[in-house]
Amino acid sequence: MAKYRHRIFEMYEFRDETISALTPREEKAGTEATTPESWAFKHLVVSRSAGVTHVQFKESQTFGEETASQLSDDFAQLADKLGRDSKVLLDFTGVKSIGSASIDVLVLFNQTLQSKGSRIALCCLDPTTRESFFPTRSP
Repeated sequence: MAKYRHRIFEMYEFRDETISALTPREEKAGTEATTPESWAFKHLVVSRSAGVTHVQFKESQTFGEETASQLSDDFAQLADKLGRDSKVLLDFTGVKSIGSASIDVLVLFNQTLQSKGSRIALCCLDPTTRESFFPTRSP
């Protein structure tokens, strides 16, 4: 299993191993207030399978500072719709890079989910995108 060590997020290389990590056999699936088919977001596509909420970005793109507020709106709405003990897989397939403001949005989303007893894991990060989560420290 290719899990990347990060101080905030669980990161995996492949979607299947992420799903496996999110759904241990003894755990039950979280409950949802509504179904993903009724959810509409500007930048996100959401589906559910095997007790995991799968979140993908609609378009292959770069998420810089200018899209952070739009992502913030999408993730805030999604957090409101998710029930307690939800398992969320955030799939970065096609995302070429992500800026620090957008990462801050993900940190806030993660904190909101954790307060509900939910869990988030990231997968399929392009090497450049993954590096954005590990900023180089200056002396």
